[in-house]
Amino acid sequence: MTAPTTRFDALLLPGMDRAVGHARRWLRDVLSREHPCLDDAALCMSELLTNALRYTESGRAGQIRVEVTHSARAVRIEVIDDGRAATTPHVAAAGELDVTGRGLRIVASIARDWGTELRGKGRAVWFEL
Repeated sequence: MTAPTTRFDALLLPGMDRAVGHARRWLRDVLSREHPCLDDAALCMSELLTNALRYTESGRAGQIRVEVTHSARAVRIEVIDDGRAATTPHVAAAGELDVTGRGLRIVASIARDWGTELRGKGRAVWFEL
């Protein structure tokens, strides 16, 4: 029996709003348009990138690193920020009329698993599909 081939790719982005769109295009090239997890991976990655830009030093002239480990059927993405967030990433209780606070709820509902890890001064927020 042949083990599935696993690949690793990484991207370093400037802490700017346009980084999210750039990362989505990059992910499409990395996984290919035919990958069964592409749409869910792009959505979840976008939510994590937006959170990193909004709540950490990455969005204040910092950087964000995206790491993707993938095979033909599975994907793991880590979004690593520059740190100094006021809280640990968590699923928020967003009200019906709130316009923010649903990002990690979306990730938690789509991903097979997700979590956080300290990485130097920053934090990695990851998910698996």
